[in-house]
Amino acid sequence: MYSAMSLQIKCSVCLGDFTDPVTLSCEHSFCRDCIMGHLQASLGPTACPECQKPYNEEDLKSSRLLRNMTSTVREHLAELKLDKSLKLPEMERMLMCSEHDEKLKLFCETDQKLMCVICRDGDKHKGHVFKPVKEAAQINKGELKTALGFLAKENGQLDYMIQQQTTEITKTEGKSKSLLAQISAQFEEMHQFLRQKEAEVKKKLEKEEKKVTEFMQNNQSVINRRFMENKEKEIILQSALEIEQPDHFLQWWNEKGFPMTKKMKQKDDLTPSNIKYASRVKDLSVVPDSLFIGPHETHLQFFVWKEMLGSIKPVPESLTLKKSGESYLKVSPGGARIRQADRATLLYKDFNPGTVSEKNFQAGQHYWEIEVGEKPDWTVGIKIGAEKQLSAAKSAESEILLHLKHSKGYVLTCEGKDTTLNTPDKPQKIGLYLDCERKQVSFYNADNMSRLTRINYRSKQPCCLTLVPGLYLDGMNSDPLSVCSYEFNTGKR
Repeated sequence: MYSAMSLQIKCSVCLGDFTDPVTLSCEHSFCRDCIMGHLQASLGPTACPECQKPYNEEDLKSSRLLRNMTSTVREHLAELKLDKSLKLPEMERMLMCSEHDEKLKLFCETDQKLMCVICRDGDKHKGHVFKPVKEAAQINKGELKTALGFLAKENGQLDYMIQQQTTEITKTEGKSKSLLAQISAQFEEMHQFLRQKEAEVKKKLEKEEKKVTEFMQNNQSVINRRFMENKEKEIILQSALEIEQPDHFLQWWNEKGFPMTKKMKQKDDLTPSNIKYASRVKDLSVVPDSLFIGPHETHLQFFVWKEMLGSIKPVPESLTLKKSGESYLKVSPGGARIRQADRATLLYKDFNPGTVSEKNFQAGQHYWEIEVGEKPDWTVGIKIGAEKQLSAAKSAESEILLHLKHSKGYVLTCEGKDTTLNTPDKPQKIGLYLDCERKQVSFYNADNMSRLTRINYRSKQPCCLTLVPGLYLDGMNSDPLSVCSYEFNTGKR
């Protein structure tokens, strides 16, 4: 048991009562001034005086709980000190009945207060139970010890829970740091992929540009050469026209003009009456812009996304659905799609069979995407436990299902109870995330990755995916449910 004095809480640095207590990340507490002095005086790495765990000023947190406890203990000790400081005559006066001036020798258990013998015989305490002071004190001290023992036991449990919670907080902080590093690494991997792909596409563009412009520049050189040659002839002929003396002109014509113009004429028509000159432009043309890098020019992001998805793991899982043996349920040869069989009559129009995945899941985290398209009625979910082990009553309680019911909208079924979901969008794909470690099932709108709902389950039994294509609805709901596959062919055999 604890005495009142043992309730004092001391700082292990100054060995005095706590003043403005603070707590480090290791959960040890000290006076703020003491630990700040320790922090400033430390020449090397700063460590907790109790456990030697490193800390810095950012780790100091005010402890409201400890401050309140310290204040309460101080008040209690002050009261005890005041009681002990009272002089004996004053104490004696306090233990005298103010009404009858008699010593308080009895304790009324009914009213839980001290009183004198005369008070006992008065009408106020008629029928009450009394005990002598010493006997009553022993009885009440026994009850106080029981209460104190109970409180000490509960405080031990609370202290253990605090330690456990501290451990869980530390685990969460550690896990958060680990996930932060993992997220950074995965984004860096995507950034690296995108940087590499960006460099490849730019290099392809530069190569294509060089090829196209080189061809166009060669063509331009031919045009330039002919232009310069023709321009030179034009200047020569123009200057010849400016020769005024006929004899001088004819002399030039004989030496240069006639040979030059003769070469300009078409070889098959040299008659003076029908002169035709051979065009040096006719066989030339301007090469139009032909720069094109294929789909990377018009669908760059889509093609890069597909290449990225093919290089990133994990992707949504693919799985095989069991053939149920029902004639009204058709499972595709690959086991990835199911649909209601076409019907010639209206018999069994409300018959709505489904199937499950061949593989069961009991550990790890798994994610699938199921294409529902524009179907007005379908069911996607998980079944918990082996089908053969489930009774008909327990089967419904061991399913977590998301339905789209053509007359009711989106409905969640869990433990046999239906809950309507308010979903503003109509997803074309449903994402189903099964976390076997946390025992959670989450449904997503896979079009924009918004979560529709999340449900916890308690069973330790394995789970399997279950799909129901929905009511036939006179052929209006004959489209299949498909488990999407993102397994890209990387060229490896």
